[in-house]
Amino acid sequence: MLGVARVELRKLALAGALAFCACGRRATPADCQLIVDRSVELQLREFSETSAEAIAAREREVRAALQDEIKSCESRRVSDKTMACVRSAASTQELDKCLR
Repeated sequence: MLGVARVELRKLALAGALAFCACGRRATPADCQLIVDRSVELQLREFSETSAEAIAAREREVRAALQDEIKSCESRRVSDKTMACVRSAASTQELDKCLR
């Protein structure tokens, strides 16, 4: 399960980093971390993992593993609409749509 989750999270994080439009503002470190954290949370919930402690631990692991991708995300442009969509996404599919 974690191998699949790792591949999916990396794919989502990279898609998010590359999908930002030219409009809006520069993504902040908090924006980029939110995208990664929401990816982790939604993915784990889809695997029926709802423990806040387990989700927080996995978020820390993925953030550490994706440090370079998160840094490159910070140079991208993002809209407030995109970030609102990320915050409200209820599934990884919805999150993926937010980042396209």
